[in-house]
Amino acid sequence: MAKRSRTEENENTTISTATTTAAATRRRRESTKPFASLKPRTQNVSKRTIKTKWSNLPDAAQEKVRAMFHTLERPVIVLQRDERKRVEAQAAVGAVVKTLERRLPRMPFPPMTKDATFDYEATLSEHRLLDAQLSTASNTVDILKMEIEKEEALLAQETKYVDEMEKNAKKAEAERRRQMKNEHPVLRHIDQQQQHSNEDSSAPFVVVDGSQDQTALCEIEPDQELRSLITQLNGHLSSMRNNIGPLVELREAITEAQSSLDVLFIPAD
Repeated sequence: MAKRSRTEENENTTISTATTTAAATRRRRESTKPFASLKPRTQNVSKRTIKTKWSNLPDAAQEKVRAMFHTLERPVIVLQRDERKRVEAQAAVGAVVKTLERRLPRMPFPPMTKDATFDYEATLSEHRLLDAQLSTASNTVDILKMEIEKEEALLAQETKYVDEMEKNAKKAEAERRRQMKNEHPVLRHIDQQQQHSNEDSSAPFVVVDGSQDQTALCEIEPDQELRSLITQLNGHLSSMRNNIGPLVELREAITEAQSSLDVLFIPAD
C-alpha cells in the first residue's frame, strides 16, 4: 500500500507540474499576441452618480430599443422545431420583452459622450497613419545620425591636421629663433635693414644720406671668422680684377676698329 500511495503521489505531482507548465505556456502565448485586441474593463458606478447624472433615453432611442427587442425574438422562436416548444418559447420571450418595454422609460442610462460610437476601423487607420509617420521620422533620425557621424569624423580629421600644422609652425619658429641666435652680426644687421625696407615699401624710392648712417667694416667688432671671410673676399676681388684687365684693352681696340669702319662706309659728297 505504501508503494502504491507513493506511485500515486508521484503521478499526481507529474500531472500538476505538466498542468502548471501548460498554463504558463498558454498565458505566455496570450500575452504575446501578434495582433491588436480589446480587453474588457469593468468600471464601478455609484448610485449617487446614477441618480444625479444618468437620465432616461429619448423617445426615438426607446423606439429603436423596442425594435431591437422584437428582432431578437425571431431567432429564439425559429430555432424550436416542435410547435409546442415554439409556442412556449414565444410566450417566455414575449413576457421578457414586455417587462423590458415597461421598464425601459424608467431605466437610467449614462449621458452621451463626444465619441458615442467606437469605430475600430477608423482607429486602425489612424494607427497605421501614425505608424507610417513614426517610421518616416525614425528613418530621418537615422539618416541625420549618419550625417552627424560623418561630419564628426571630418571634423576630427581637420582638427588633427590643424594640430599637426600648429606643431610644425612651433617647430619652424623654434628653428628660426635658433638660427637667428647663431646668425652672424653682419647678416643680422642686413636682415634688419631688409625688414625696415619692407615696412617702408609704400615709397618706391628712398634717398639715404650716407653721412648720417654709414656702416663700415672697420666699425664692426673684431671677429676671427669675419677676418678670414674678408680676406677671402679680397682675394676673390683681386683675382677678378686681374682677369678683367686684358679685357679692358680689348674693348678699347674694338672701339677703335668700329670707328675706322664707320669712316670707311661714309659716302662721298
